[in-house]
Amino acid sequence: MQVEEKNPEAADDRIGVDAVERAMTILNALGDAPGALSLKEVALKTGLTKPTILRLSVSLERFGYLRRGADGSYGLGPALWLLGSAYRRNLELEPILRPALQALVSLTQESASFWIVRGSERICLFRVNSPRSARSHVEEGEISPVEKGSPGHVIAFGTGRATPHAAAIAAEGVVATFGERDPDVASVSSPVYGPNDEFVGALTLAGILNRFEPQASEFKVVLRQAAVSVSRQLGGTLRWTSVDPVAR
Repeated sequence: MQVEEKNPEAADDRIGVDAVERAMTILNALGDAPGALSLKEVALKTGLTKPTILRLSVSLERFGYLRRGADGSYGLGPALWLLGSAYRRNLELEPILRPALQALVSLTQESASFWIVRGSERICLFRVNSPRSARSHVEEGEISPVEKGSPGHVIAFGTGRATPHAAAIAAEGVVATFGERDPDVASVSSPVYGPNDEFVGALTLAGILNRFEPQASEFKVVLRQAAVSVSRQLGGTLRWTSVDPVAR
């Protein structure tokens, strides 16, 4: 009777490799540290034995993912910076932002968009319009000034330009404007961040002023939550100093 040979590759491909996971544990520990760590500190933070750390660090250092100081301390290596730069270059926004905009529209019935900066102007990169016939009309690719409207103020804040709403955005992570760019339109916007907490653009909800204004406080909360989620998916974070975004 012929015995069927088992193929080791047929095993669950979600099972990781122990040595690789231990190496990643070391890199994560160094990434969370404010500076270089001693061998003892790496062992305490990772739960790995010193011989294991010493053995894995040889390969990590050889490929540039880890560096050893003259005093024997451990720090992250330059290869990680190169990988981070490649990730930023190849970061695809649409698969993350399009579903987020659609979810915002489904929840609020208002129009959602994502704006980026180009020189002294802002461009609507992605847009999902409200299903209502009376709505704010903006198309993808539309250009607007940076200094007007909530997305303009968020972009100004994110790129270090002057805006009267800088304090509010820093504190709450969101800002609303009413009739500023268009007398019939109100909007709320929140900054989105990517790797290394670099500013990416402004996530925005917009609608007809008299319908939008009474719900602006609720929309601030919803939009900020969406911006936090998108930022996390892009590898960034959104921070603010106020616990309640509608407290001011």
